[in-house]
Amino acid sequence: MLRRVAADGSRYRWQVLALLVATAAVAALSAVQLQLFQDLFDRLQAVRGTGERGGGAELAPVLADLQRTALWMLAGAVPMALVTYLAWNTGQGLANRCTRDLRGRFVAHLVRLDLAFHGDQRRGELLTRMTADLDRLYGIQSLLFGRLLQRPAQALGCAVWLFWSSWQLGAAVLLVLLPVGVVIARILRTTRRRSQRAQESLATALTAFEQITAGIRVIKTMGSTEREVERYAALNHELFCSRRRMARARGRSEAVTQGAVWAIGGIVFLLAVWLVGSGMLSPAQLLTSLTALGLLVSSLREAQSGWASVVENLPSAERVYEVLDTAPRLVDRVDALAAPAPQRTIRFEQVSFRYRDDADCVLEALDLVIPVGQVTALVGESGGGKSTVLDLLPRLREVSAGRVTWDGVDVRDLQADSLIRHCAIVSQEPFLFDDTIRANLAYGRPEATEAELVAAARRAHVHDDILGLEGGRGYDTVVGDRGGRLSGGQRQRLAIARALLRDAPILLLDEPTSALDAGSERHVQQALDELMRGRTTLVIAHRLATVQHAHTIVVLGSPGAGAPSRVLETGSHGELVARGGRYAELVRLQRLG
Repeated sequence: MLRRVAADGSRYRWQVLALLVATAAVAALSAVQLQLFQDLFDRLQAVRGTGERGGGAELAPVLADLQRTALWMLAGAVPMALVTYLAWNTGQGLANRCTRDLRGRFVAHLVRLDLAFHGDQRRGELLTRMTADLDRLYGIQSLLFGRLLQRPAQALGCAVWLFWSSWQLGAAVLLVLLPVGVVIARILRTTRRRSQRAQESLATALTAFEQITAGIRVIKTMGSTEREVERYAALNHELFCSRRRMARARGRSEAVTQGAVWAIGGIVFLLAVWLVGSGMLSPAQLLTSLTALGLLVSSLREAQSGWASVVENLPSAERVYEVLDTAPRLVDRVDALAAPAPQRTIRFEQVSFRYRDDADCVLEALDLVIPVGQVTALVGESGGGKSTVLDLLPRLREVSAGRVTWDGVDVRDLQADSLIRHCAIVSQEPFLFDDTIRANLAYGRPEATEAELVAAARRAHVHDDILGLEGGRGYDTVVGDRGGRLSGGQRQRLAIARALLRDAPILLLDEPTSALDAGSERHVQQALDELMRGRTTLVIAHRLATVQHAHTIVVLGSPGAGAPSRVLETGSHGELVARGGRYAELVRLQRLG
């Protein structure tokens, strides 16, 4: 997973090259700095020895060497600052670019995934992956292209110099670091597992919060306020416990690291005393080695802290890539053609459908003919698969068996985007974006002129309502989240105006008037009559009065208990009533006569 995160930066080759060069320069300058420290301590020792002998003439060249060393150190300050800034700025810029690309890829992929995927996902879960998980992934990339690349490089420069100066001290440090690294690696594996559970708990809590905000009216009217508070409190406590367990694992890693720092210091000091006492290490070398050790430990300490954060956040990266790795089920064939508008019929031929491979069939052996230019109505009991038929017609879902054809051509041989371009959909609960009325109307046809917008609104009998909205902003009125500032009838007529403006030859209506009062239904029905004129229309309705004038009425339902739905009856309103079957029974129940 870490290799995959790092590979996201490979498309920015020049930035990666600049980062590597700058990081290598930081490592090299760190080693040079230590060598300058060594020269400085040697000069200081020479100054002391010359001073004790009292040789003023001998002191002058030593002081000159000391001055040159100091000047070299001053001269190195600017290059060190520049390469450090370059390494840091390039690394953070690279992380930002990768995160920007990932966010774009995530949303683009999410939008292209089929309805089956979105039906299986909770919105709170997807929001968590888009926000919290992607933010944590940015943290990984920021560390990966920053501290985790630069600090080990700096530590490497110090370690190389330490081995070169005194291999005994270098070996002692290495012998302590190896077992400490093994222990920390095991602790971080535990941290990763606990972090994954914490992220799952966070997703569950956010999903519950999203449901609370979306269903606040139901919660209030059902008197469930305290129950929802208690439910969320339980989820919040589980999140708290998950993060406490993760924090304890991270604390053990920090404790081992801090203990290792003290252990390295003690061992190195003991070894240094012995080496100086035996004449194998000069006092100047000792001072420089201790300086190198301090820089080494500091760099490794920062690297360990960064690595712990990376391991802690890796489950978030896995959750993001899990969505990106989900392949769309609806994929155009290589030789797929652009779909022309159907001229004769749309047919369902022995169509079966199930939502998942291991689920029961919703539709089975469905045969249906939809003549072009006519109104075909689907009626039947709830759960009979009527909305699924609407999804299958423009290939928003894939049939499990059989085929759907436009003028005899299987829709799987046609490009999915071209199919949906010929369709306009009006659902029972139309979705409006939190934007202006103008933007919502033009959503399916952004190039529409002002005159065309107004004409569509007039035909949908909603123009006067728009002009009469509070605030007097007319078409520039913001409708609120999901159109919450409008009435149900106004939202429905706006959706119809949007469909009129799209001017598609096929119209799919999913119970467009079932949630409206009688007054609103009358206005909406007038708008629908205008919308259906001259179009191939497939309409779902439970109120049979709204579809009794359809050219063809198709009754969908189960022929027996637990059996999948299929076509039970087909005919006009008069024919089906006279037949005395399932449709006639529905008519009697609704007292249509």
